[in-house]
This record gives sequence, structure tokens and C-alpha cells, in this order.
Amino acid sequence: MKYKKATMQHLHMSIIILLLLAFLFPLDAVAGLSAVAPPISWKVSNKADSKWITANGSFIDPVLDNSIMSYTTYFGFYSIDGKSFILSIVISGPQAPVIWSANPENPVNSGAILNFTREGNLILHNGDGTTVWSTATKSKSVAGMVLDVYGNLVLFDKDNISVWQSFDHPTDTLVLGQSLCRGMNLSIRTSNTKWPSARVYFSAEWNGLQYSFKPAAFTKLFETSTIASTCCAFANGSFGFPDNIFFLPSARSLQFMRLESDGHLRLYEMQGTLQDPLMLFDVLSTEMKFCDYPMACGDYGVCSKGQCSCPNLNDFRFQNERLPSAGCIPLRSPSCDHVQDNNNRLILLNNVLYFSNNTFLSFATSTSEDVCKQSCLIDCSCKVVLFRTNNNFSDSPSTNNNVSDSGYCLLLSEQMVILFAEDSSNHFSAFLKIEGNRSDKRRISIVVGSIAGFCLISILVCAMVWKNCKKDKEPLFDGIPGIPKRFSFDELKVATGHFSIKLGAGGFGSVFKGKIGKETIAVKRLEGVEQGMEEFLAEVKTIGRIHHFNLVRLVGFCAEKSHRLLVYEYLSNGSLDKWIFHKSPVFTLSWKTRRHIILAIARGLSYLHEECEEKIAHLDIKPQNILLDDRFNAKVSDFGLSKMINRDQSKVMTRMRGTRGYLAPEWLGSKITEKADIYSFGIVMIEIICGRENLDESQPDESIHLISLLQEKARSGQLSDLVDSSSNDMKFHLEEVVEAMKLAMWCLQVDSSRRPLLSTVAKVLEGVMSMETTPDCTFVPSFASNKTNVEGSTSSYVTSESHLSGPR
Repeated sequence: MKYKKATMQHLHMSIIILLLLAFLFPLDAVAGLSAVAPPISWKVSNKADSKWITANGSFIDPVLDNSIMSYTTYFGFYSIDGKSFILSIVISGPQAPVIWSANPENPVNSGAILNFTREGNLILHNGDGTTVWSTATKSKSVAGMVLDVYGNLVLFDKDNISVWQSFDHPTDTLVLGQSLCRGMNLSIRTSNTKWPSARVYFSAEWNGLQYSFKPAAFTKLFETSTIASTCCAFANGSFGFPDNIFFLPSARSLQFMRLESDGHLRLYEMQGTLQDPLMLFDVLSTEMKFCDYPMACGDYGVCSKGQCSCPNLNDFRFQNERLPSAGCIPLRSPSCDHVQDNNNRLILLNNVLYFSNNTFLSFATSTSEDVCKQSCLIDCSCKVVLFRTNNNFSDSPSTNNNVSDSGYCLLLSEQMVILFAEDSSNHFSAFLKIEGNRSDKRRISIVVGSIAGFCLISILVCAMVWKNCKKDKEPLFDGIPGIPKRFSFDELKVATGHFSIKLGAGGFGSVFKGKIGKETIAVKRLEGVEQGMEEFLAEVKTIGRIHHFNLVRLVGFCAEKSHRLLVYEYLSNGSLDKWIFHKSPVFTLSWKTRRHIILAIARGLSYLHEECEEKIAHLDIKPQNILLDDRFNAKVSDFGLSKMINRDQSKVMTRMRGTRGYLAPEWLGSKITEKADIYSFGIVMIEIICGRENLDESQPDESIHLISLLQEKARSGQLSDLVDSSSNDMKFHLEEVVEAMKLAMWCLQVDSSRRPLLSTVAKVLEGVMSMETTPDCTFVPSFASNKTNVEGSTSSYVTSESHLSGPR
């Protein structure tokens, strides 16, 4: 959007003066002027040095300011507590309304610096030097920066044309004169929402205004087929598209509208410099009813005719009896501690409609009702099951009439909006997960009491068996071939300094650094015998019998009373994820190092699949389970979910396990081979090359799922677009990198029989052979997006809502 030359002519003289000031004066010398020119820097100052302190104790350290009507807008470092700062634009007043923020989710500390570089880039650095935010305007044509009278921060070139402006990057607020265009979003402040790991957005789309909830759109405000513009303008007395206007009270003073934590877009007006902003109007109230808003009744709330209720008073209650819209909570919340013993159950919620039909259409997977419900019961993160039969799914392009109970399944976690509306058509079956009913246990107790004599005998027999088992329990570990060294719990407590240095934690326990003799070790302490015993035995039996340079070496273990610990070799560079997802700002990995890591993973998995006496499927391949030593040699770790496969078996049945984002398409059918690892390896390989996670909800909606994006780019011949842009070395070896991406695509074939052996992958990487075939550009089953079945497959691709087992 060009900044009009006519409105910028008054800056010519200021810019000439400022160009001289920027070079003649030190830091902060020109703070408070209406415009500045690069290069210049500003440091965060403390509360005592700030130029403006509000009535509520918050304050701003201004960089620029300007006046509109009787108010002043400030651009600078805004703080509520004096410890953390957000680069913001605020309006003067007792409550200091914030109308724009650069880093609302990542506050900086008192050592932060804002740099306006010679290259024309505005960059915010934290006290430790890390980059927190940038305008990414690396252009020597940038001549200066101004905060205009509307509260718009503008970087302009020598012709007074806007190069970058804050109006194009709104946060939760619009001011008079600002437009909300397609590609822009208003988002609810994270600090005020019940879903801190997700975001609720309000945007302008081709067919009208829309709410969305990452990763899926969930409700439309209104639609019109006659929209000629893609921008929704906020003017004095109106808001909307040219042919679809919401009429507002005319402004007598400065107005702004804000998307608030309950999803309402409200209009405010400043009522004098000594008063708080006055709420004038609920902007969307003429188009939307109470139950249309995404957060109308909160989690588990059922909205009906403008009223909120809980699903079932026997199982749920209001979070706040005086505020029904705050949502409901289960009286007996499901717990991950009971996933293994099936102590959770599902209750049916009748006559409701899930308010987000678009979410269901985008993310439901094809399966049977029984499999759908069972998937939720064994998935710790699942809180609600939504199921709709084929007969009721008129939106679906195809149905499977051969399976009477087939339909479409969606699992909802706490990170999704769980809200229902009353609906007599009852197209959906909603099942809410709660802890097992205690009344059921009482009925069981009555039955048990009727055969008390038998139970008494059983208890006595069980006690004797348990006593004998306890005696023999620990020697059983001695019968494992190639068993590593056994440690006592006291030995490991001393070795780890009473478990004082924590390296990390996951769903099955924590890992601590220690030392035995001269050897540094990593001790994994499983937390909860019932929860971790199966994984513990699998890991000891598996790693105790295998030895390979690219597999983490198991030094020993401890099995003493309730204590279960595994002692590994210590790898100083930690897990792969912190190096490829840019968690370390020090440097990025070169292509040679990344290629070396990929080859090492392939060799380690090839050994498991092809060289062991029994094939071993790891079943949880992800960057967090790839460890790096001091020379960046990669080693596969964490065999708690592994599965033995006899050489005469083609497939094995197993319960769902693994981590969302790395699951092969065949998982929901539970018939798996070691080829599931190859698909996960392909995802990790692409993540290494692209420098981002497969499922990254911080990305724009169309880029959240990396493998879907890969499929799109492969078909259009634009694979190079996905290569990690932060590494110049990757760009230098672009041709070789793209060939490696094609190799990863071979591993990502939906049909598992078409995936290569990992020994073959290793040979291709070593250069001793070439790819045998050109892989299909299909890595995501078609019904993941259009609800149709993949030919020859009975499985479902589990997208971002199917976290089948917590990452460890």
C-alpha cells in the first residue's frame, strides 16, 4: 500500500535535518521526534527514566511520538512490570491503550536495543543479542521512519513512498483510517485467551469476514458473492467492504476497535485525556448472535438460544456459577495416568452440533466409529470425539457404503476450541472423555461381594504368587542376552548429584546428567512403574542386545523396587531438534553436516531393520530422539516404543503409538511394518533440509503442514523454495540439496511397499548407487483433504489432532 506523497511533503525538511542528527548524536539523541533516519539505535531505559507513566503503573519509554486530536500516540518500549518490555504503539491516557505491538508474545528485557540499520532494517535485539523481531526491510532505499498522526509506524524511501508500515501487520486493534485486507489478521491476545498454545484470528477473505482458529477456519461471520474489494476499511461511522457496511457511531474523538478475549470486536472512543476509553458499540452484533461467537460458552459449553449450559450436570459443572460463559469442567477429568489401564470412558452428548463445521471438513479422517472412539481413549491429549456417519455427511465428495459404521472422525484436544450448539438434527455424535464412573466401580464391588469366598481364596493365591514373583523379579533381568551393567539406585543417585542436572523431560520421565568414574552419562528416570514398565523392558531388551555406532549405547540400568532407570552414554550436543529448528542462534548447520546426520540416521535404522536377528521397528523417529555427539555424529535413541518383528512376519498388529507429525499413513489401521520408520525418517530428512517442523502452527494457515507443502512444491517444480533460507551454505549446494529432497520423497510414498530400504537410502547418500525410480509426488493420503479413500489402503493419515502418544 503506497504512502501518499501529498501527505509526506512536510517531511522533506525534517528528513534533511534528521540525516545530520543521526550521525552527530549518540543513542537516544533524537527520541521523541516525529521522524528519524538510519542508522540509529535506542536502548531500553528503566521506569525512573521513562518520559510517561500511566495511572495504572505501566509506562512507556518513547522512541517516536505524534499527536492526533487532543491525544498523543507513542512508539516505544512499553512495560507493565518494569521487567519485560514490548515494542508498542500506545495512546496517551490513564490506561494507555495499546494499538499495535511488534513482539507481544516475546517480551524483551531491560538490556534490549532497537536498531535502525544503514540497510533500512528495523531490528529488535534482546539483552543477550538474540533477534526478537524485524521489519525485514533490507533496502538501502529506506530513508527514514515516521509515526504518523493516525498511529501508523512507516518506513519510507527517498521518494516518500512507504516501504513498510505497521498498518499492514495489525495485532488485535484497528484505528481510524486503517484497513483489514486479505492476508492480514486481528488476533486475540495470548495472555487473555484460555488457549495459550493456539490463536484465534479475525480476517477479511474473498467471501466476507471470517474467524479462524489455527490450524483451521471454524466459523464465517457473513458471506457475500458481490465483494469487489479484498480490504475491509475502518472509517468514521462505518466498517466493512464497499458493498457490505457495518454502520458505527460517528467519531467525536479518537476511536479504535479491538478484538477481545471473548471474540467480540468492540468499538472504543477516547473520552478526554483523564478518562478511560469508553466502549461504544459491539461491531458485529447486527450480524452475529450470541451463539455464533467462537468463545461464547467456553470449553465444553453448550450454547442454545443465547444461554450457556453444561453437557451433563452429573459429569460436568460450570467453572464459575456466576459466569456461565466461562465454560464447564468435568467433575472427573481424564488423566494420562489412567490411559494404560483404560480407566477413562466416553459419554455421549446428544442433540448438539459442533460449531466449527469447517474444522470438521478440513481435518476429519475416514474410519469406523469404534476405531474413532478407541483412538481417543488411548490418546492422552484427546478430550472429545466427534463422529459423523457417511449417511449424514452430505458435504463429503464420496462415501464408503460397504461399511455400515464408517464415517468421519475428529479428535479434539485442549488446544482446540471445544464448543457446541444445540441442534435437533443431531448429525454429529459427540463423545466426551471423563475418568471412569465411580458408580460403575460400586456395582462391580457388589458383584465381587456376592462371591466373596472365591475372592478371598484368589487374594491369598495372588499374594503368594506376588511374593514369589518379587523374589524372582530382579534375577529375571539377568536372563536377558547381552545385558548391560546393573546399577543400584543409590549409585545412580550419587552419580547424578541427587538428580540435580536435568537435561530434558518427556512423557515417560526425565533425563539427568551424571558421571561414573571418568565417563559422563545420561540417566533416564522413568516416572511411574505402571506407566513405564513396558517401555523400560522394551528398551533394556532392545538396546542391551544391539551395538552400532549410530545407535545410542546403553551403559547400564537400574531395576530396584519401584525405581526404573536407564544409563546411556552422554552426547554433548543434545538432540537434533535444537540445531535444525533454530533453537540455537549461534550458527546454522552446513549442508555437509546435515547430510552426514541424515546418512547416520539411515545407517542406524538400517541396522535395526535389516541386520538384527529380529527386525526392530523403532516407531518413534523424530528429531528429539536423534542425539548428537561433540562431532555431530548422529545416534538414534529412545527405544521405549519399539516393536520386534519376526523375519517370517510381513506385518504386526500393534496399538497406536508415536508422535504427531511423524506418523505413517498406515497407522490408524494398526498394521505396521518397519516401513513406518522409513516414512518418519523421510519427514525428519525434510525437516533437516527445510529447517522447520513438519507441523508448525506459527506458520500461515497454508504452510502449517510441511509435507503437504512439499507435495505442492514437488508438483510445481519449486522444491528449492523450501530449502532452509537461513543457511547460505545450503543455497550454495542447492542442486545436491534438491536431489536429497527427492530421496526423502521416495521415503514418503503413501504406499509403504514403494518406500526404499534404508540400506538403499544410505547407498544413494554415499553415492554408490542412484535412485531406482522417480517418486510419486503424493505424500499425504487424499482423504486427508478431500475425504476420499486411498486405493488399496484402509488406514487414515492422522493430521495435527492425532497425537497418539506423548513425545518423550
